[in-house]
Amino acid sequence: MPKGMRAKDTNNASCHDGLLAADRRRRIVAYVRRHGAASVAQLADWLSVAPNTIRRDLDMLASDRKLTRSHGGAVANEPDYTRLPYETVSHVHAEEKARIAEAAAPLLPESGSVFLADGTTVLALAMQIPADARIRVVTNSLKVASRLASDTSVAVELLGGRVRPELLATDCTLATQALEMLFWDIAFIGAAAIDVSFGITERDAVEAERQRKFINRATRVIALCDSSKIGKCSYALVGPVSLLDTVVTDSGASPEDVRALRDAGVEVLIAD
Repeated sequence: MPKGMRAKDTNNASCHDGLLAADRRRRIVAYVRRHGAASVAQLADWLSVAPNTIRRDLDMLASDRKLTRSHGGAVANEPDYTRLPYETVSHVHAEEKARIAEAAAPLLPESGSVFLADGTTVLALAMQIPADARIRVVTNSLKVASRLASDTSVAVELLGGRVRPELLATDCTLATQALEMLFWDIAFIGAAAIDVSFGITERDAVEAERQRKFINRATRVIALCDSSKIGKCSYALVGPVSLLDTVVTDSGASPEDVRALRDAGVEVLIAD
């Protein structure tokens, strides 16, 4: 059916300690983003660890661009509200997207219904669908619909609505009834960011709401995201990572972030 601790300081370098450090850093990022800023003293007191431990954590998180270091603490990064034009985004991390698409292609069913969301990585997957595929594809992406309708025998259904030029996709405003009627076996989606603490997030509330509807109609949900989006947070919440069955990403993803997703019950496939 469709889906509808406190960290302690230690000098021992064990695997368990590594997990505690990763969890502590996720908590630090969550705290700083929630409050806008935090001092070393505040974080040390909150997590019951030494100030030097917090300083090292903040330095590492700043180098990963998850927050900005300030004198005596850290401040939250400005959220990225901007969606770059499609033709610009299509060339960013192009090699990683191609590898992710190749790794995701075996997850396509031999028959049944598949939803392909808008986005350049999902389009790369659409390019992997063979000409004689016997599946039904529902999409809001003009690029995906055009490619499949012209080059394959796939049955294609395009969800209607206002065309968003920066996405080359519809906003599905005319597809409310269809989204209430239809279900798909698998949904392949993208995301602006995925993080265990912050969940699945998008650049604006409209995208987030639409994404949640796509997810709710699927029996299985697979997110295709290059490593630049893993362990990050954008502006609007789609939902927790528990909504995802699988994430396909590239080898640039942080091992800590991959481990956190797997610990949360999400299958993670790394495209080498």
